[in-house]
Amino acid sequence: MNFWEIIIYSIIQGITEFLPISSSAHLFILEYLFDWPISGRTMAISAHLGSLFAVGIYLKKDLLEILYSYGKFNYFKENHHILLIRNIFIITIPILIIGLFIFKNLDKELLSLNIIAWASIIGASLLYISDNYKGEEKNIYSLSIRNSLFIGFFQVFALIPGASRAGMIITAARILKISRIDATKLGLYSGIPTILGAMTIETIWLFNNIISKQEIIPIILVLVLSFAFAYLSIVFIIKWLKNYTFLPFVIYRITMGIIILYLINI
Repeated sequence: MNFWEIIIYSIIQGITEFLPISSSAHLFILEYLFDWPISGRTMAISAHLGSLFAVGIYLKKDLLEILYSYGKFNYFKENHHILLIRNIFIITIPILIIGLFIFKNLDKELLSLNIIAWASIIGASLLYISDNYKGEEKNIYSLSIRNSLFIGFFQVFALIPGASRAGMIITAARILKISRIDATKLGLYSGIPTILGAMTIETIWLFNNIISKQEIIPIILVLVLSFAFAYLSIVFIIKWLKNYTFLPFVIYRITMGIIILYLINI
């Protein structure tokens, strides 16, 4: 990867990881266009790590409060931070288990422009419908075990490139009438264990392939840049949702899907 390819890769990964527009779809398109079969996977690990640092820094106050909460075992049932961690754990289980199966058996089959296009269009449509549900909005701490399982199984669809992990989390949360900002924060929280799981799988893959020592500097550059753009992306969407809806992201995804379908069928 040359310098400009690294810049483009880092910007796309950082911006798309926590927005409901599918980072995996955008990265696959880049890898397809620039022919990055090995380097792309190597960069993905570094980019995911940078994104993970970004969400950790953004949520640092909440995460520190959660860690502090673990010292209060006598208030376990009443502590909303502890209950949030329980729910994040439940949300994550389905995608980690099913994700490992898909990575081993269906990884290549799912990586196609046709699937990405339809997943983007369908995922965007579901997001639009759920975002327009009417009713009293709830906060992130109101989730029950059943609600968390519902979101967890919804997140499994994000294993299809183009469906968007953040988009699926937000869609499921909005169906449950969780507010837009809290639904987005739920995507951030659940992204921590999910990204760690994806990094683990990608690292295992990486150990079975020969990676040049010359890639160390590009890997570090991707990590730093993806961190910066992911952080800015998180700040942007939280501020945006204070006054607006997910409609621009819906329009973007449907447009992207239609363009891909047109290009592969002409």
